[in-house]
Amino acid sequence: MKIKKIFPVAFLAIMSLAGCRGGGNNNVSNDDSIPMDSSGNIEFKNVKLTFGNPITGADGAHMRRLVKNFNEEYKGKIEISESYVTEKSFYENLELTIPMGRAPEVVLVHSYKVAAYANRDLLLPLNDALETSGVEISREDYLANVYDACVFESNQYAIPLDIHTTLLYYNKDLLQKYNLSVPTNRQELLNACSKMPNTNAGGWGLPLSIEWPSEYIYATAFYQNGGVDFDAEGNPGFKSEAGEKALKSISDIIHKYKYSLENCNVDGDLGLFCQGKAMFHIQGDWMLKQIENEGVNFGVTSLANMFVDEPTATSEDVYARSHVFAIPKNSRLSAIKQQACLTFIKYITEHADIWAESGHIPANNKARETQEYANLPHHGNFGNLSRYRLNDPNPYYYEGFSPVFSRVTTALSNANYNAQELLNSAYEEGVDAIAMAKDV
Repeated sequence: MKIKKIFPVAFLAIMSLAGCRGGGNNNVSNDDSIPMDSSGNIEFKNVKLTFGNPITGADGAHMRRLVKNFNEEYKGKIEISESYVTEKSFYENLELTIPMGRAPEVVLVHSYKVAAYANRDLLLPLNDALETSGVEISREDYLANVYDACVFESNQYAIPLDIHTTLLYYNKDLLQKYNLSVPTNRQELLNACSKMPNTNAGGWGLPLSIEWPSEYIYATAFYQNGGVDFDAEGNPGFKSEAGEKALKSISDIIHKYKYSLENCNVDGDLGLFCQGKAMFHIQGDWMLKQIENEGVNFGVTSLANMFVDEPTATSEDVYARSHVFAIPKNSRLSAIKQQACLTFIKYITEHADIWAESGHIPANNKARETQEYANLPHHGNFGNLSRYRLNDPNPYYYEGFSPVFSRVTTALSNANYNAQELLNSAYEEGVDAIAMAKDV
């Protein structure tokens, strides 16, 4: 990815604040004194922290609310100055400013970035801080599958905020019209889709965009068919029987069964569902609020077992990602600031029932045990959270795996695609990308 040298205004603000801290030292400050009150609790007094994230749009309102609540509760103790930009700009600038010692003191990144950043020595290992901290954060407080995705070479580099994934949205009125139950496996899904006219005039069973969110859909189908991210030699694992089966299980919905219109554009499938012209729709949980606002009478269920003909040991797996908190290894971070960062992270993750209102699932157990979370109308139907599967914490995951996604688009848009040729070319591209990344 080519790094731009033009900084968004929000990040210039972060850099200005971080620049006042000075220094490009990648170590925690030698000032290890932590003031304690008479009860033995950490005594924070006007500790100022910068927090950078890529949370914009509908999600942004919930994050702004969480930060506001934290600042009100810790007024006079810890103050968070939040800056946010679009995802692409955020990562470009973060990767540039960390080596300069001018990144925010705490950041929110996607889980698949953690191993890559840790491998490049961009993140602070949290093991020692968590063991000696007065802030109680432990694996037992979080979904284990998400917490473990933040580990690289035995070091904990991040703390998860959430888990987010794609779901099967269904139109309740159309299911009732055709006297159908919510599908629990592929055969039931295909049978339900067959009841629709599957025409532009009459509506479709399951329209699929040939692009987004095909990354999530393919990864889910790949895992359900027994796929692994990397083979024994460390090369992409999709050049395999599992990779071909996954491709076929998705493309058949368009080309074989014709339950989707051809060459459906991004959000074209979403539009059809919101207009009541689709029985089913595969979409991220992050679109839950928008679909609610459209007024369609809908429900959601898990994609478990939707891309395999028969149940297997992996057929319930559903691909997911996570937003995680990390501390950049970028400046002289005093011991008290490190404690303040952990305090902020703990607070936001434990109050993530607010974040769940945007559609995501809190990784923190306490947040999921609140009455507020229980009252959310759809989250109880998200399926078995322990079967949500995040990618392997490999530093070259995205370089190795991402080339397959453009081939998924090719397969979804061309009924005469050659699966082996597509996956072979993606594999070669992935191997080359990994080699280049290792040389940087």
